[in-house]
Amino acid sequence: MIRTLTTKLKAEAGFLVLLLVAAAGAWLYVEYQRMRADRDDAVQRAEIICAKAQSDWAATKSAKRGVVCARQVADLLAFRTTTDQETARLLGQAIAEANDRTLKDNLAARAAAEAARNAALRMEAADAEADRRNIVDREWTAAVNGVAGLRAPPR
Repeated sequence: MIRTLTTKLKAEAGFLVLLLVAAAGAWLYVEYQRMRADRDDAVQRAEIICAKAQSDWAATKSAKRGVVCARQVADLLAFRTTTDQETARLLGQAIAEANDRTLKDNLAARAAAEAARNAALRMEAADAEADRRNIVDREWTAAVNGVAGLRAPPR
């Protein structure tokens, strides 16, 4: 049985080699078609990118195909990077300035609240002194002005 099988294989060896060569050729054809489709897809994507970059993919007298577009895209990328960095710097500066203003406003509000509290305490003391002495004097007037946020009268 094995002898008959080997005899048949020897008789059909040419056909089997032809079959193997045909299979290899078919596989190479399919791989070539895939490679071609990938290449066409890459070229189409490059043309779309160039169109969005407002450049041309075609070759010129001074440059090969895609070189001008690659330069344009690189310039646009550099511009975007620079713009993003400058925007981030300006935004950080604006935030820092806003924080400084907020801090100064808070300190000024605290100082004003402290001054109003002190003016109210001086007014209470001046009122008590005026009731006790039954006289409204210069100190009482200065305390009223202090509560109203006015300067003390000149001496």
